[in-house]
Amino acid sequence: MSDTVNGRELIGCIEQLGELAWAKFETRYPTFSIKGSPPSSEDRSGRPPYASFRFEHEIADVINKIQDAVKRYQGNVEWAMEGHQRVSFPDTTNWMICPKKMLEVKQLARAQDLTPGQYLEKSDPEFGPVAYTDMLNLTAHLQREFGL
Repeated sequence: MSDTVNGRELIGCIEQLGELAWAKFETRYPTFSIKGSPPSSEDRSGRPPYASFRFEHEIADVINKIQDAVKRYQGNVEWAMEGHQRVSFPDTTNWMICPKKMLEVKQLARAQDLTPGQYLEKSDPEFGPVAYTDMLNLTAHLQREFGL
């Protein structure tokens, strides 16, 4: 497993498919700066990676191709892509690509007032590192699918 996997790799690939209006991803080693203190880093390797994004101008064919590529990917982790319609901005969708396992534990996590990533970090601490490594393979798969 490489420490160079930071969680942004998948967003970097998606950015090549169109301008993003918004993006968010789980960072493996986030750095925090609190006023008056030196920056500190935290190891979040146990929380599986995800990539959330919204295109500035969404193209249905691109979304469909990403969804198909994610479904066809066969690696060590099963990945899923789901959309969330934004209520305050009709006709816009935030998309998330994540390990399918994160979607499966969503209700269990909520019951414990945790995010799915926090839940998996506690219940299956080895899953996060495996998912980070596999995310690189998923990213390479998407790059091949789109000829990047």
